[in-house]
Formats: sequence, structure tokens, C-alpha cells
Amino acid sequence: MSVAIIKIHHLTDHQFHQINQLWNDEYPLKLKDRFGILLEGVEHYHHYLIEDEDKNILAWAVEFEKDNETRFSIIVNAKQQGKGLGSQLIKRLKEDLEEFYGWVIDHDNDKKENGENYRSPLPFYIGQGFEIMNDTRIDNDMLKAVKIKMSVN
Repeated sequence: MSVAIIKIHHLTDHQFHQINQLWNDEYPLKLKDRFGILLEGVEHYHHYLIEDEDKNILAWAVEFEKDNETRFSIIVNAKQQGKGLGSQLIKRLKEDLEEFYGWVIDHDNDKKENGENYRSPLPFYIGQGFEIMNDTRIDNDMLKAVKIKMSVN
């Protein structure tokens, strides 16, 4: 199933609130309400949205420039996971970018807001062809993650 991916620069207030809620629902509780600071100080970025017919955001990605590299973040609503939306967002990023990086939580120890354990998406990214940069990690009280890299050649 192919879906329309909307690429935009600025989010409406409604879109921002939907993505913030998606962020809070799907990411670990430790990261709650941190969506708003993701792009602080970033000038070059684009959001990618997959919406249903009622303009509800089912999946979101962003690519942005930080520390002299292109980075990305992606979230798919739990009810929509396994339907190929994340793969379609990654495919679109590959079409638009030559190389991009992300940080991926690589353990299942964090709790989500609903009390469930956050499941690491690392197997998904490996399946998409990302390189795992095992020597480049974030390891602090808020986040334990490994850096991943996609090179489109």
C-alpha cells in the first residue's frame, strides 16, 4: 500500500500538538514533551507526514542539519506499526538525502507513558540497511542510544 507523504517545513499548531502527542505516546517516558526542543537552533529541516483522511498524523519523520551532518527522527503510531509506513518514510528520506544519521535506543528497559516497555526499533533499522555505529553512543540518565547511519549509493 502506497501512501501520500507530505513534505513541509513549518508545522501548524495542530500538527505540532499531534506530533508531540505521538512523541509522548511512543517514546520512553523520560523523553516526554521533548519534541519541542528537537529543532531548537536548527534552521534547515523538513517534516514528512503521513495522515489519514481526517488529517490525523499516522507517522512522522523529520530530517535536519545539526553538527555538520543530516540527522533524522521518525515515529509511527503504535496502531499503525507493521503496515509499512516507517519503511515508506525511510524510502522517501533515501530519495531526498545521500546520507543521514539517527540515534536509536538499543534496549527494551525504558517504560512508555502507558506503562508498557519501549521496544527498541534497532531491528527495523537494520532491516532497512542502516549501519550501526557501535562505538558512537549516548549514555546518560535520560537516554542510552547508539548512532546509526544510512548512506545511499
